[in-house]
Amino acid sequence: MKSIPFLIFYLGFILSSFGQTPASNVELSGLIKLDLGGQGIGPSYESRLSNKITLDISAGVGGGYDITEGSLVLDYLKPAFYFSLTPKYFYNRQTRADKGRETRFNSGNYIGARLKYAAPNHRNSDFTRNSILINLHWGIQRAISRHWTFNFHIGAGYARDIDNGVGTIYPAIDVKFSYIIIKKKK
Repeated sequence: MKSIPFLIFYLGFILSSFGQTPASNVELSGLIKLDLGGQGIGPSYESRLSNKITLDISAGVGGGYDITEGSLVLDYLKPAFYFSLTPKYFYNRQTRADKGRETRFNSGNYIGARLKYAAPNHRNSDFTRNSILINLHWGIQRAISRHWTFNFHIGAGYARDIDNGVGTIYPAIDVKFSYIIIKKKK
């Protein structure tokens, strides 16, 4: 009879341990980076807004855009300055940690949106004009070494030529490598 309360206590202790999550660092970090990819080259700051959301603020030099009805052409030979904001909602970081996968440098899968403004590097460009682009995308971000990350996203967007007032829908695909200069906790 005395063994029944002990057995209940022991089973309760064992079963309660299954509900615990393993101790892992899945908190997002603030990252100061140097990006190189489809968007161009430039510095960025990925700010931690919550435990699942970051805001990537980027600026730099990339290709210029020629936007017409039904067409978007990106030309790296006609460079343009850009500024972009990209909020990212990471949805699988705890699962990655539970499976023993990398979570360093905000590694995980995310849903994001990008708002980008691009301006030609000279005023009288016959090809590139002031452009604004917005897209929704699904992406992955992975640490690939002690200081580098890989980022890929795919989705759909809308681009508008501000000077001529024309726009088009476009496939949003981006690949970039980032060198982590500083990693900030919280």
